[in-house]
Amino acid sequence: MARQTQKTVEIQGRKFTIRAFDAFTGAYIAFTLMEKMMPMGMEKKVAKMLQAEGKSPELMLPQSRALMTKGEFNSFIRDCLSVVSEQLAGREAPVLNKNGSWGVQDIENNTMLLLLLVINALAFNIADFFTGDGLKDLMSSLQDLKLFNT
Repeated sequence: MARQTQKTVEIQGRKFTIRAFDAFTGAYIAFTLMEKMMPMGMEKKVAKMLQAEGKSPELMLPQSRALMTKGEFNSFIRDCLSVVSEQLAGREAPVLNKNGSWGVQDIENNTMLLLLLVINALAFNIADFFTGDGLKDLMSSLQDLKLFNT
């Protein structure tokens, strides 16, 4: 079954198109979430999953994680918004232009809209990685890796 490459969402009475991340951006976003945002609550879920499988979470989860800097956060948000456009009369306009300027009106001062767009982009693109078997499959594959010098 082919993966859906875009969807339309309505937020605050406006219609937006969310497109799929390219594979490199999707991988970057997923690993950034695991590394930087697990301290915000996901770590417990992953630790329980590992313990249920008889594995030690201390050995599997990175120990030196730090929260995002403002620059990292801004870059992360821009990457998420890079796949979002607004449906306007007869055309679509990117939420962010390639040069980083706003592509549509009324977002630069609308924090709630910005956050909802980011959440929708994340949910569409990588939610199945964290809620399905994606994370479990990744952890299993990594555990079974054989390194050359061991």
